[in-house]
Amino acid sequence: MAPPCPQCSQQGQLVRKLTVRSLLIPKLKNRVLDIAYYLCMSSDCKVSYYSNTPNEIFTTKDVKVPIWYKKDAHPKYACYCNKITDEEVINTVKETGLSDMQEIIKFLREKVKCACVAMNPSGQCCTPLFPEAITIGLHARQKEKTENI
Repeated sequence: MAPPCPQCSQQGQLVRKLTVRSLLIPKLKNRVLDIAYYLCMSSDCKVSYYSNTPNEIFTTKDVKVPIWYKKDAHPKYACYCNKITDEEVINTVKETGLSDMQEIIKFLREKVKCACVAMNPSGQCCTPLFPEAITIGLHARQKEKTENI
C-alpha cells in the first residue's frame, strides 16, 4: 500500500524513478534519489511526486507535462507518447467516426511512438485515457447527426 501524500493525505500510486526523472524539468532531474516515489492521485493537490523521505516532494510546476487528472491540467493528454490531447481525439471522432485508439493515433500522427514509462506521469500505458475522449466524440457526432435530420 502506498503512503499518503504529505500535502493532501490521499493515497498515491507507485511510479518508477525513470518516470520521475524523465518528466521533471531539467534542473531538478539530479534531485531524484534512489528511493520509492509515488504519484499524488488527488486532482486538487499541487504535488505531483513524493516519497517517504521528508521534504522529497515535486509539485506540478516541477513536471514538464500537465498531469491529465489534475484540476489545472492544460492541455489534457489522452496519449502522452504521441502528444495527443483529449480535444484532438474528440474532434477526430466527431469528424471521421473513427473509434479505435490505434486508428485515431495513426490518423493524427504520421509516426506512432510508445514510451509510456518515460512520457506518461503515471509511468503506465496511456490506453485507459482514450475511451472517455472517444465516448465524448461519439456522443457529439451522434448529436450533430440528430440535429441535422
